[in-house]
Amino acid sequence: MSTINHPTRRAPIRKAQPGQLPEPRSASDERKLREERLLDAATRLLVRWGYRKTTLDDVAREAGVGKGTIYLHWKDKNDLFHAALWREQQRYSDELQRRIAADPEGGVLHRVITHGMLAALSNPLMAAIFRGPSDLFNGFLGALDPDFLHQLVGDADAYVVQLQHAGLIRADIPASVITYMLTALKVGIINSPDIISQEQLPSMEQLTEAFSDLVRRWLEPEPLPGKSDAGKQLLTEYMDKVKKSE
Repeated sequence: MSTINHPTRRAPIRKAQPGQLPEPRSASDERKLREERLLDAATRLLVRWGYRKTTLDDVAREAGVGKGTIYLHWKDKNDLFHAALWREQQRYSDELQRRIAADPEGGVLHRVITHGMLAALSNPLMAAIFRGPSDLFNGFLGALDPDFLHQLVGDADAYVVQLQHAGLIRADIPASVITYMLTALKVGIINSPDIISQEQLPSMEQLTEAFSDLVRRWLEPEPLPGKSDAGKQLLTEYMDKVKKSE
């Protein structure tokens, strides 16, 4: 559904056996390695300078290639930057799922919130979106396909409904209201550094703990039902749907 061009996955390169010369790389391998180098360069510069200030000339210089090389892979700045974000989102999703799987209570919503923010902090680009220049988040958001955004909201609503049916969160609030409020809280955290001085900003660790506790008190029953495994399965299905809609 999305119009974003996704970077292709890196193909495994066979290692030479002892006494053998390494196999020459194919043109396809060279192209994939060049893509990865450009995406690495774009990611570093987005973290360093933000969305508006980073140019294709900067990326080419950082990657050590000519600017025209970028156009062999992506049509423009937005296309390249969205490919970089998509790659980091996949890494973020993998890290989130790893954390959830390792947590006995990982399927309940407040633990999903905790692990989601901690996984973001472990990824430089995701962390920069939370705490860096707001134009980094707004630039990505503004160039996304509106149909993809609408689908994303619909998938989130469906996930909330499933949590309600499983008894993991309260069912007396419409799912659309819960999705809206959770989204507003996340967007507020991302944009608040623009209006609050750095000296007054809490740490991300403090925000993670507070956000998780807020969700626990606001939405979850007391005591929590022993259905964490069901919650883990619902989260996996939700994240799979998001990946397929991209």
